[in-house]
Amino acid sequence: MLIACPECAHEVSDRAPACPKCGFPISEHMAEQRAQEADLQERRTRERTEDSTDCAPCKGRGFIMLETVDELGAKHPAFTWCGACHESGRLPVVRSSGGFWAVAIDHVEAFVGGELGPDSPHVTALGSEPPPPPSYPPAGSSKT
Repeated sequence: MLIACPECAHEVSDRAPACPKCGFPISEHMAEQRAQEADLQERRTRERTEDSTDCAPCKGRGFIMLETVDELGAKHPAFTWCGACHESGRLPVVRSSGGFWAVAIDHVEAFVGGELGPDSPHVTALGSEPPPPPSYPPAGSSKT
């Protein structure tokens, strides 16, 4: 297909490596344009599912283990509650044309609304298949 070169408006093929008149990198420009269109399409198809999956930061436990050092330099195990999943060990699952995503609870609406990209630290790609169910029962439930 013939397009107008973005630099000089010379008519050039959209498959040309560069504009023959001014040297503008047509193939790079077209690749960027296609990537932007694919990103926009992926953002438009995002929807929250009813599923949840293990929270990656806390490994589905609701807390994160860490090590503290006291004033004498001695190390002690400690924990902090997980803020990504609000201590539940579970993250909501979002589905889109790009696959499935686990999203920190406070950021689900921003991700579904297209304000956050998949490269956000609050989003974890899960692949093209739905994730397995969470590893642990919900808090407060008992096994029967």
